[in-house]
Amino acid sequence: MTTIAFDGETIAYDGRVTQGGTIVSDDYDKKYKYGNTYFFLSGNVNELEEFIEACIDGGSENSYNCSGFMYENGELYEVGGGNGVWICRNVGPMAYGSGADHAITAMDCGLSAKEAVKMAAKRDIYTGGKIRTFKINWGN
Repeated sequence: MTTIAFDGETIAYDGRVTQGGTIVSDDYDKKYKYGNTYFFLSGNVNELEEFIEACIDGGSENSYNCSGFMYENGELYEVGGGNGVWICRNVGPMAYGSGADHAITAMDCGLSAKEAVKMAAKRDIYTGGKIRTFKINWGN
């Protein structure tokens, strides 16, 4: 999976992709652009394109193993897919992926999103590699 964290200003995410217990890449960019909308997603790489399309189109009955953030028109949303797709407005610091619990705890202790992903990488075997950041421009 991965770790994607948001601290109120910045989204940070790692570059690790795994297949079972094997590291496939440590430099995968988990930011996906669809028109003017950006997605930062964890979950099954094979489902991401269909999941993004379901978010853009307004929903789906399918179940997806994907979750994370969607940034559109200066607004940040949390997105996920269990039974269908859900989208809700972000209300504060949050994290997704296999290292989410570690990242949220790190942010609760005052660390930035980037530092939180680094901390998650110390404990979560599915988090690692290059850490990228994306600054949120509210209302833009």
